[in-house]
Amino acid sequence: MQCTNNLKQVGLAMHNYHSAFDSFPPTGGIDASGNTGGSGKVPQTASVHMRLLNYLEHIDVYNAYNFKLGDVLGGSAVAAQTTVMSTNIPGYLCPSDANPGTTGNLAGGFSSQVTNINYSINAGNNRQNVGGRVNGVSWWLGGNATYGGLTTLATITDGTSNTAGLGEWVKGKSGALTPGTNLVYSIASLANGGGQADYNACAASTTPLWDNKGEYWTLQDTGRGGPYYHVMTPNKPGCGVSAAFGTVDSFIGAGSSHPGGANVLLMDGSVRFVKDAVNLTTWLALGSRNGGEVISADAL
Repeated sequence: MQCTNNLKQVGLAMHNYHSAFDSFPPTGGIDASGNTGGSGKVPQTASVHMRLLNYLEHIDVYNAYNFKLGDVLGGSAVAAQTTVMSTNIPGYLCPSDANPGTTGNLAGGFSSQVTNINYSINAGNNRQNVGGRVNGVSWWLGGNATYGGLTTLATITDGTSNTAGLGEWVKGKSGALTPGTNLVYSIASLANGGGQADYNACAASTTPLWDNKGEYWTLQDTGRGGPYYHVMTPNKPGCGVSAAFGTVDSFIGAGSSHPGGANVLLMDGSVRFVKDAVNLTTWLALGSRNGGEVISADAL
């Protein structure tokens, strides 16, 4: 119940943000040449989680963050951001996931500890299968059309009740590479010829890759403060081609410590418990905002 309520509050914050800015919050920033490295050409790379704090009764944390700076540059946390980066946000954590996630201190020799989250924004399906463009509700500042444009209520043409906004995931185990839904496995390619082929390739992988899911919640990176993808159905293995995920592209999906499925916030503000056994076609349809699919009311 607490996890469901957390997601409902995030949904309300998303819509309050939309009321203020006539769009849903960006997931981060990528400049027109694809640069995400904080060179100064990338506008405001802060995660969607940072941008929503103003609407989640964390105005003090929001005001302490400098949106003009990056978070981790050259492998080290930015000193001015470390207080915020090490602040725990209870509303971004699911009580059912008792695993603390990534522990240890922020990169660069700081004494502040890494903090984690259980909720992630939907970037949609594998871009390789949908024209190379993000088709979830995630979008990035910076004018790079590959990574989406302004996401508004009007651009969710599949309907807000048929489109996922945020899902939960199980936090990683601080790099231990422990098998389970916490772990991201290695896959040879993100281009496998379609949704079912992507699913099969990831499900067959047994090579551990990365076990820090949910860390560094202020970052826009996939698997951290950035998105999850509708490639693998809930509580199936996640996959990536490299531990350096960057901002987009992975098969990291939704999952939870709840028996039988995971909670998903829909863009109408409601929360649905989606079963592990959900049909893959239905799950892919739920991930896209503009695919034209029809989802039956009892399909989830």
